[in-house]
Amino acid sequence: MVRQVRDDYAEAFRISLLEQQEKAWRQATRLSAYLTAASERIESMPTGADRTEAEAWLSWATNHIRSLDPLTRPLRVPEVPEPRPSDLEPFLHGWRYGPYQR
Repeated sequence: MVRQVRDDYAEAFRISLLEQQEKAWRQATRLSAYLTAASERIESMPTGADRTEAEAWLSWATNHIRSLDPLTRPLRVPEVPEPRPSDLEPFLHGWRYGPYQR
């Protein structure tokens, strides 16, 4: 029973992380499209302070997006943290975890 509960917890943890990564990837993809348009706009700007500021902003934003995108890091099965008893409760289906079990 305890083994199955821990396995269910690990599976739910991985699914949650996968969903978080997909959300971060979508955000990074959307922002990257914006930066592509911004870059084209910057290319048409005359040399000067405004263009320099825009290039600095583009550089910062590019690095920020890179930090958001989970695909810029190695993909691997995540390490599941040791659960607290409260983390396991949703997977007990009415049983109690600890010395006083159902």
